[in-house]
Amino acid sequence: MVACLIAGCAPASSGQQGGQPATPRITPQASLSTQVATGVAVVREALAAQGIRLDPPIVPYRAAEPPGIAAAPRAVLQAGIGDPEGGYVMVYEFPDANTASARGTEFAEYLASGFGQTNYPLDAQFYLTQVGGTLIFNWWSSELAADRELARTAFEAISSVGAPIPVVK
Repeated sequence: MVACLIAGCAPASSGQQGGQPATPRITPQASLSTQVATGVAVVREALAAQGIRLDPPIVPYRAAEPPGIAAAPRAVLQAGIGDPEGGYVMVYEFPDANTASARGTEFAEYLASGFGQTNYPLDAQFYLTQVGGTLIFNWWSSELAADRELARTAFEAISSVGAPIPVVK
């Protein structure tokens, strides 16, 4: 009887083998807020001018990011560059432009840090920008791109929007 009660209090198994903890995932917004939708529209328009679509991601994706960004509501999209591992665009939402600016500085510092850079390829180029109360983040790697020219075109199109937040490598 005691064993049964103790077993009933034990945490449920995650169902994963080898005792590996489940990877936490932030669920992208199912219905975009007006603020996020505005950021998405700006990116979509810049890509469309180059003949590139902006779609839901082919596979789940979460960018390496600092703790202050981790819980932010977001939209995760993917530029139509024919690469399941590239072209990701994150639009993060914050309560206001001042908070977005502060989180943008934190994000840029993280990307410039040794730890932040270990999460991306050595040749990664980053683009971080603010549009009102949102941050838009995109990166690309010429070494990993399936189609370097198309990936570069998409990155440059996205890099034309918003108020850039410099990321120094």
